[in-house]
Amino acid sequence: MFKFTLGAVALVAISAMSTLALAQEVAPAATADPSAARPARFIPMTVRQVKPGLYILAGDGGNATLRVADDGLILVDTKLPGDIYYQELVQKIHSISDKPIKYVFVTHVHNDHSGNAARFQAAGAQTIASDAYKTLVATYVIKPGQTRSPAPDISFAKSYTVKLKGATTTAYAVHPAHTASDSIVYFPDEKVVTMGDNMFPSAPNVDWDNGGSLMGIKQNWAELEKLDFDTLIPGHGDALVSRAEFEADRTKLDLLIERLRALVKAGVPKSELLATLKVDDLGPTWDLKTFHDWTGEGRLDGLYIELVK
Repeated sequence: MFKFTLGAVALVAISAMSTLALAQEVAPAATADPSAARPARFIPMTVRQVKPGLYILAGDGGNATLRVADDGLILVDTKLPGDIYYQELVQKIHSISDKPIKYVFVTHVHNDHSGNAARFQAAGAQTIASDAYKTLVATYVIKPGQTRSPAPDISFAKSYTVKLKGATTTAYAVHPAHTASDSIVYFPDEKVVTMGDNMFPSAPNVDWDNGGSLMGIKQNWAELEKLDFDTLIPGHGDALVSRAEFEADRTKLDLLIERLRALVKAGVPKSELLATLKVDDLGPTWDLKTFHDWTGEGRLDGLYIELVK
């Protein structure tokens, strides 16, 4: 059974906002870790047009996506926490359009995607994320240099649609994959999907400590074919993914899992699993020892547990 379906869409009209406001919970203030060091700036932000009225803002954390409607803006993900990142993001957004930012979708709890949700809330935008996000964001482990993000203004079990003039945007809660809090965001008018960290420009990245699942990524990628899209935006990097490239990567993912399961079934011990795994024919970015370093116990243990089920 699909966790997200095209028919399960909650259509939101601007005229209904007063009713929605009564149903929303008050979002708690973001709480900073006082012992955390301020994160270092590492990549200047860049803007790339994906389709007319749709832009990717890369660098400085995970990708953000901006949809420009006739009467306002819809943003997906908010990059790393901190004034330097927030101000740069807002400046880049306003270089595209000076319309108000009305809605902010957040794809998962990691701070390189959710980091400035509180600032956008304070500025008057409605933040939207899955019910699973609302649960996990209150408890997930904050790493050094990170800030806990607030609960969303609006959360949803399966899907949620925002409709502005000339722009429709739907978020789907998907199977636990990168984390337990994941969603993807679909722009049907443009046939574009923003994947969050359900897709990287490399091998998958799974946070098992926060409920992630490699098999969940496999399920999500299989179900993604139900959507009418021609372009995917991965969670990092400014390289777009065509439908043909996605199909090729899906084949690689299925083959990777098949090989891992075969090694476990053959009795290869956990400590030798990645060294034995054949990935050279998948391309250099699919080497699990190099990309996202799956050799650490936190990742290797989670992977092995899934494979032996």
